[in-house]
Amino acid sequence: MLGGLRRLLNGTARVYRRGAGKMAYYFLTNPRRLADDPGTDKFLKEAEHSDFAFGDQNIHCYHWRGNGPSVLLLHGWESSSARWFAMYEPMRKAGYDIYAIDAPAHGRSEGKKFNVFMYCQVLDTYFKQIGSAPDYWVGHSGGGMAAIYYCCKEDYEYSPKRIVSMAVPGLLENFIDKFCELIGVNDRVKYGIEHQFHRHLEHRFADVNFTEFVKNVKVGGLIIHDEEDDVAPIEGARKMHANWHDAEIATTKGCGHSLTGDLVPAIVVEYIAKSEKEG
Repeated sequence: MLGGLRRLLNGTARVYRRGAGKMAYYFLTNPRRLADDPGTDKFLKEAEHSDFAFGDQNIHCYHWRGNGPSVLLLHGWESSSARWFAMYEPMRKAGYDIYAIDAPAHGRSEGKKFNVFMYCQVLDTYFKQIGSAPDYWVGHSGGGMAAIYYCCKEDYEYSPKRIVSMAVPGLLENFIDKFCELIGVNDRVKYGIEHQFHRHLEHRFADVNFTEFVKNVKVGGLIIHDEEDDVAPIEGARKMHANWHDAEIATTKGCGHSLTGDLVPAIVVEYIAKSEKEG
């Protein structure tokens, strides 16, 4: 499938790069809806399930009640709330009041299109629905991008105590480059994607710079990043750390972009516990 897509996009780009960009942009903003792993089903069933309206779409959300601080879990692109199965048990044992949502076009939420700006609008609608924002926001990749972007914009009124940013690209272009590398398309296709990005969202790739956005985030945070992340290079995380007031950084090795394993949940729980003691 990738070979066919590569030939289609590169071939189209030779004669009409904007047309190739339009097709590639479609794949980027219309994510594949992946099935939940049966192994994650049990913890999802333990949640209280509900939906709220975002335009003409229903967005699915989860709540695992606890007596401790409230935590919001935000998954990334082509993922769902099921990705938090490893995080759930340590947080449950710590007594946290846990919330999660499936982004548009992901998991059990409706819709076909997705981008980080839309994710922020969904978050704002969700906070208005529940009447507040959870204390800590834990976001992986695109979910972390949405959390940071939301908190750096004065248009949005809600705020957490702290943000945990997991595997967030310093630059959106890092993610685009990885997408182009994965498919094997040339720079003409990338140019076409940027043209569509600007046409639809009124931004250039260079405008979406999380190493700069964090300068305007008024709450502290923890950056967790793997040294071998092949989607979001570690250099971006280090620049975010340098520019983010009251931020800490924890690096791993061998956990990849997904930050899998038992180490990361332990780091997150320890950070939240420490933050609660500090007040």
